[in-house]
Amino acid sequence: MGTNYIPEFIDKKTPTLAEKILFPGCNPDKKKLHKILEGKTILITGASFGIGAALASKLSHFNCTLLLIARTTEKLNELLHAVKSEKCNIFCFTTDLRDEEQVKHLVEELVRREFKVDILINNAGKSINRNLVDSLNRYHDTSRCSATNFTGPVQLLLGMLPVLFLQRGHIINVSAINVLLPPTAGWSAYQSSKVAFDQWLKCAEPELKARNVKVSCLYFPIVRTRMSMANEKNARKQSMSRDQAVNIILRYIISGKRKYKPWWTGVIQLFNFIFPDLWFRIQVRHYRKIFSIK
Repeated sequence: MGTNYIPEFIDKKTPTLAEKILFPGCNPDKKKLHKILEGKTILITGASFGIGAALASKLSHFNCTLLLIARTTEKLNELLHAVKSEKCNIFCFTTDLRDEEQVKHLVEELVRREFKVDILINNAGKSINRNLVDSLNRYHDTSRCSATNFTGPVQLLLGMLPVLFLQRGHIINVSAINVLLPPTAGWSAYQSSKVAFDQWLKCAEPELKARNVKVSCLYFPIVRTRMSMANEKNARKQSMSRDQAVNIILRYIISGKRKYKPWWTGVIQLFNFIFPDLWFRIQVRHYRKIFSIK
């Protein structure tokens, strides 16, 4: 189930003034975190890189149990060695969320070992940006995004729900701001899979809340991680640091609030409501120039 080791992305960027305004930082209350996390069991998917690895490192300083899920065995082992802690018990499970059998075995193993999951953080994700004409022979882009961002997390969550009901748990979904914004050409595989899981979770939320399970959806902008920065276009855009994203997750573990989105998201949504076809027309004009179509 392991894959070849890939080095972690190192963020060397100094935040610009615009980034400080767009993504203001705020540290979580450590005293409240210690109180809330005492004796808790936290499951994190996508734990071998990016936000997941940084979050695991932060949580290792608390008296809790971490269940780290990822498909890169080598990186999980490296992370386990790096975050060894006397306070925290850490267990690693190599699982590819795209593989139904692997997810099934993971759930069976977690149940067999009687892990009482209190907080499930759905962080694993796959991003792809590719124009339609370049995707004609790449159906696997859509199937892989769907399995990683939608069907895999659904399968895992369904398997863990009985435990979450008993523990009156908390589900935190690390999503993307794309879910809240107008559809954008080139992002069909990624955006559709993220929207699908977001809608699934929203449909399930009333039943979950009635069973005393909290749901928090965090709609992050571009975060400087290996996955995002692999796209050269993202590297030139305003973005949030990985540590900022981790601090937001920690704050929502404390507050249990339902949603996070950047403060300026509402401005874009309002603009799109007033001018519903403008973004579509801009994109059509852009691609007509590229394709030289009148």
